[in-house]
Amino acid sequence: MPVNFKDTKGLFEYVRNYNPGNILTLKEILKNYSFDSISIEDLIKLLYKDKNTFLIDCRTEKEFEETHIPFSINFPILTNEERHNTGLIYNKYSQKAAFQLAVEYAEPKINKLKLLLEKNFAKDKNIIIYCWRGGGRSKYTAKILIDLGHNVKVLIGGIKSYRNIVYNEFYLNNYFNNLIEISGLTGTGKTEIIESLLNIIPTINLEKAARHYSSLFGTIPYTIRKIKKVKNQSCFENNLYSQILFNRYFFPDKNIWVIESESRKVGDFYIPQKIYDKMKICPTIKIESNIDNRVNRIKKDYFGESNEGYDLMFQTFSDKIRYFKKEMSSKIYNDLLFLLKKEKINDFIEGMLINFYDKRYKEKDKKPIAIINSDDIIFSKHEILKIYNSERILEFRS
Repeated sequence: MPVNFKDTKGLFEYVRNYNPGNILTLKEILKNYSFDSISIEDLIKLLYKDKNTFLIDCRTEKEFEETHIPFSINFPILTNEERHNTGLIYNKYSQKAAFQLAVEYAEPKINKLKLLLEKNFAKDKNIIIYCWRGGGRSKYTAKILIDLGHNVKVLIGGIKSYRNIVYNEFYLNNYFNNLIEISGLTGTGKTEIIESLLNIIPTINLEKAARHYSSLFGTIPYTIRKIKKVKNQSCFENNLYSQILFNRYFFPDKNIWVIESESRKVGDFYIPQKIYDKMKICPTIKIESNIDNRVNRIKKDYFGESNEGYDLMFQTFSDKIRYFKKEMSSKIYNDLLFLLKKEKINDFIEGMLINFYDKRYKEKDKKPIAIINSDDIIFSKHEILKIYNSERILEFRS
């Protein structure tokens, strides 16, 4: 097995010792193996209906963290560093040497893979494996699984085929479910309500899909909880589509989904137009809450249990000085900065809500079908469920 190289010089010295005549190609290694395959459409049908499906993503940890197919478990046949090294050899030295290096990285992981299968009782399950395009990594991992006595299918086109499905959903197909929007001022608990409804009625959590609280400080809650950022628009849409799949398979007869009111963008990402068009015309339930509860929610989300978000909040507020002074006036900004410096967190949050967020909040040009107080989240959840399950909602069903 190759050692951990201190630098690229050591890596290249290592692979130069290979005898090209002794290196088998992937095609030669797999010549006596036949692989069953599965399409992304058939895989999606299985994921929510067949509890016997065991889906393995054999891409790197980094790739998996960025986006993955729902319910998959990561088993990186090449780690982040190993894939970097093999890519470097492939591009700068020799394709055959890169493959040999990849094999040397992969082989010692067999026992680890066996443990993963045993832990997940995969002996009698339908094992499906995928990588980026359904190429070398997934097929070589499938070979190992076959050698271990398992039946396995390889996803045709890898995760790129999943991306194609997502693209079709948001940009080509015409149909999308009807929505009910949860609206209200910052800190009224809209996201908390959405989360409380999960597994009861179909919901869409745009902020969760974006890993962003849809504000200038929106990355802070995820950063202090060490949750990775969403890489790009495609990953955001992949995350969003996983929620859509969940709704369609667990709530097949419910055609109205609950979603939080948002502007066109959530952080750096655009809400797909077909969803946003539905949001603009869908009925709204307005959420209200007293200022103290709003402050406490913001404090918990953005500053954390032990004030771990303070430095990020201070840095962001300081960096945006020109913007905030323009929006609030220099005096209000300086007063709020003083409160933040003195760590008077509650006063700072209340000042931001009153002087910035509440003034920027614009109700959409539609009358809410109900106004619900969220000082008690359990109460507000039940009130929304009453509305959702009442006859009055029938007028919004297609």
